[in-house]
Amino acid sequence: MAEKPTQIASASPQDIIETAPDERRVEARAELRAARRAGMRWRRTSRWLGLGIFVFGAILLLFVFKQALDGFEGFADAGRINSQFNSMAGDTLVSSIQAIAAVLIKEVGRVLYLLILGFVASAIAARGIQFFAASEAVIDEAVLPEE
Repeated sequence: MAEKPTQIASASPQDIIETAPDERRVEARAELRAARRAGMRWRRTSRWLGLGIFVFGAILLLFVFKQALDGFEGFADAGRINSQFNSMAGDTLVSSIQAIAAVLIKEVGRVLYLLILGFVASAIAARGIQFFAASEAVIDEAVLPEE
């Protein structure tokens, strides 16, 4: 909408003042529309990313629960621990104590491993949920211009 120089020179200052805010509003609206489109694109991306992180954490939690179930079924079977002990124990008292310590350390290590992995998996799932929930407000604050 370019005006010829003669039209601008012949226009009164009042006409220039009145048209300038309208052009600024049009430019501001166009900028706002572009920012909203960009925000919608980033919002969609961040939602899918948050959902993916949550699903990954949930799959890790399922793995932890499956491993814990297998471990507790092993604790219920008294013959398993006894067979582990018998395979390591020797004829002397020292080798029997070493076998007991080895079996107990192995089982306690397995429980600690599952506790740590469960904590990490739940933290990953929680971060995915937070990322998904925060996508709405954070994107709008970051993309939309101040009025």
